[in-house]
Amino acid sequence: MWFSAVFRQSSASLRIRNILLASRNLSTGTSAGGTDSTDTSQQTLYELRTYTVYPEKMREFLKVTTEEFHLRTTHSKLLGYWTTEIGGLNEVVHIWEYDSLSHRAEVRARLANDPDWLSRYVGRVISMWQHQDNALLTLLPGTTVNMPTGKGVYELQTLQLQGAPAVWSQALVGYVRACAEAAGSTSSLVGAWRSALGSRNMAALLWQHQGPDGCLSLRDATDSLDDGVALSCHVTSGHSKLLLPHVVSNLQ
Repeated sequence: MWFSAVFRQSSASLRIRNILLASRNLSTGTSAGGTDSTDTSQQTLYELRTYTVYPEKMREFLKVTTEEFHLRTTHSKLLGYWTTEIGGLNEVVHIWEYDSLSHRAEVRARLANDPDWLSRYVGRVISMWQHQDNALLTLLPGTTVNMPTGKGVYELQTLQLQGAPAVWSQALVGYVRACAEAAGSTSSLVGAWRSALGSRNMAALLWQHQGPDGCLSLRDATDSLDDGVALSCHVTSGHSKLLLPHVVSNLQ
């Protein structure tokens, strides 16, 4: 059993237990139909998590996160943690890195047995969460995560694509490289991923901008790309969020 007797003591503890158990079941599941035939078993995995917080609880939630989130980051690597400024309201977005789904399951098991994490953080914020969502990502072929050296603001672009993933993945790699070159020094690509579990045929692009207007400059740069590198024939829909790094984030 994962859980100690503390989970049997109150309804609040049982609620925490159910959430963590559901997370563990998800982490060890397999997809009946993968995004494509690419073997992801040896690839680094990234989990994109998005939480919506009740508006009246946002200030308190961020305060508790500032004080106690180190209890979470001792268990696995946090890439970034942001609040959404535009493109979503009362949201926090975070990205975690794992060696494999087995590694993630081990981390979730340790969290479920960490009394400090459960009492000092989860027990205090669980009632503040309005909605939670996540997706498992892998890097686009031939790309790496580029850690910025300076501070800035961030933009998360998510795209829904159509057709064979092997085809649109290759086109997307060319597209993001062209975008990065067109954007110049004001914007830099941090990472480019595609979905492995969660939303099918989804890509996520994370950019760092020197300032918030960099989002608009990047849009203008991408609008000027030649048809040869444009993605219009592959993209069915897209969404963009302006993100502000939280103090606990490795990406500032």
